[in-house]
Amino acid sequence: MKKILLFIKDSGEAKRTASRLSEFLRTQGCRVRTFVNSPGPAPSLNLRGYHLMVVVGGDGTFLAGARIASRYGVPVVGVNEGRFGFLTEIERDEAEDVLKEILKGGGKKQRRMMITTYLKRNGKLRRLGDYLNDVIVSKSALARIMEIEVRANGDPMMTVYGDGVIMATPTGSTAYALSAGGPIIYPDSENLLFVPICPHTLSNRPVVLPSDFKVSVRVLSDDRACFLTLDGQRGMYLKRGDVVEVSKSKRYCTIYIHPEKTFFEILRAKLRWG
Repeated sequence: MKKILLFIKDSGEAKRTASRLSEFLRTQGCRVRTFVNSPGPAPSLNLRGYHLMVVVGGDGTFLAGARIASRYGVPVVGVNEGRFGFLTEIERDEAEDVLKEILKGGGKKQRRMMITTYLKRNGKLRRLGDYLNDVIVSKSALARIMEIEVRANGDPMMTVYGDGVIMATPTGSTAYALSAGGPIIYPDSENLLFVPICPHTLSNRPVVLPSDFKVSVRVLSDDRACFLTLDGQRGMYLKRGDVVEVSKSKRYCTIYIHPEKTFFEILRAKLRWG
């Protein structure tokens, strides 16, 4: 018997899809628990003993669920009830067939790299957690530029004057980093992507680093001029002198990907290539 968590976007359509999937999973002999991911503080869920998390929602819901599932080594499959669906690859009308194959021990899995983030303030180091997509330091006031110093493995890399910087995983390379001009990295690669956002020095370019590098970003702007965003969902204002450190996490997120569509098929559909 499989123990499964349905992690659901707080929308009527997602709840209806989840209800149908819950009934289906029970007919397959599964024990099913449902959780609605409402806005607010990150949920505290104990997934010890679970075999699978089924996310019903968009990429934001998937990221919230993936952070929890990765703590327990529980694989995740995403059913799309959002707009883009880079992470929630399975459409609702094919979800039952995909889940049936997973329950039989089939399905295609990928292990995705995550990143760990620390904040150093006044000499004290605080761990902020593990993230699947990206860590962003951006300006907090409209029409102002921010100034930050960037180091890679302790080596001075660049000083960025502009709207901010993005540190992303290969999974996160198709998110904000892509909009900011960064490259697409194949999702099960292991690299750390650094992308300046609208730099005033046009020679500041995106850089793909080895996964064992640590990127440190020191805030040179005034207090509250910069804002830290983690996976697009958690955030805080930064102070002058704060250092944000990003490196490869010891954790991975295991994802069931689409059984038939390749990554490039998904890119062609979502980005309208050709």
